[in-house]
Amino acid sequence: MLAVLRRWWHRPDHYDWLSGYLHARGMSRTTRVMLATTLASFTLSLVVLMLSSGGPQGALVLLLTWLAAAAGLVGAALWIWRWPARRQSVLFAAATSTSVALACVAYPNPLAALLGCTAFATVGAYLAFFHTSRLVLVNFALAAMVAVREAAGVAATGHVGLAVVDLWLILHINIAIPLAIQWLVSTLGVDLLHADRDPLTGLLNRRAFLHKTLGLVTARRSTDMHLTVLLVDLDNFKALNDSRGHTAGDEALVQVAQALRNNVRGTAVIARAGGEEFILADTWTRADSRVLPQRLCRAIAALPAGVTASIGVATTRLEGTDSANYQSLIDRLVTSADDAMYCAKRGGGNQFHHQAPRDPTDTVYGEI
Repeated sequence: MLAVLRRWWHRPDHYDWLSGYLHARGMSRTTRVMLATTLASFTLSLVVLMLSSGGPQGALVLLLTWLAAAAGLVGAALWIWRWPARRQSVLFAAATSTSVALACVAYPNPLAALLGCTAFATVGAYLAFFHTSRLVLVNFALAAMVAVREAAGVAATGHVGLAVVDLWLILHINIAIPLAIQWLVSTLGVDLLHADRDPLTGLLNRRAFLHKTLGLVTARRSTDMHLTVLLVDLDNFKALNDSRGHTAGDEALVQVAQALRNNVRGTAVIARAGGEEFILADTWTRADSRVLPQRLCRAIAALPAGVTASIGVATTRLEGTDSANYQSLIDRLVTSADDAMYCAKRGGGNQFHHQAPRDPTDTVYGEI
């Protein structure tokens, strides 16, 4: 039981890969509209309550309620504008949860406020779908505190049984829905993971590379961010297979895959593109991407397998690129990196090369 709870507590954030998954399948716009509509409806409901008889009274209470409504409008505008970066997503969830708490605490009728705590379940569902178990638990703790406060108010009016039953239902909804969604997403993630992995090296396959890279650029977008794609092709790999056998070739591929993992950041997307070819992508706040390919060349050359690699590099600035064009942008970078890799191979191998843009209108740049 403790092991299960420990795994649940340390469950990683999956905002990046889910963002890429939704973008790759053309579902991101629908998701944005759905979330913006939900927030807008919450805000409209709050405004209706404020303008109705028996609504919040007093300057401080009205201020808290209007703050909650304003936060809802800002959140809806964010989703209408674009797909948020990961940090923006966490802030959005925190602001929404806080707004629900403010609205419930400010409402004078404790029974209505207690029923309003069901709105926390929407935030919990969002966090369960995109983020970590810890954030789900924080949202539940806030919901529980507000619900207990309002249930005490209901009990003080003489309706103790109603207060207990409603409190139990509110707590149940706010924990059962997020846990069910987490279980579903975890199951989906495991299935996708097995379907998207190369069985020999354990790296992503070519299809999964696109999905993960889409998630990377969507969820980690910021000012002055650059996307770098590297294509790694092992030199004279056929000769290795012919002289030492396919078992030695497979072992070399496994060693190279591990070397790539060991020499990139945790945010990097790594895939086996096929045969002896690997592909990587990562985002950087600087345009100079010479350090990484140089480090990878040296790491591969130092492996016991006795292989070297030719690496092609292509980089582009993400700022100013619409998210709808990310997929075509990644495809152009992969093509440029592939061209650069062949230049490195023609130069003798065991080196890296930056490819200049093929199309003058491309934002991809590099050096020869």
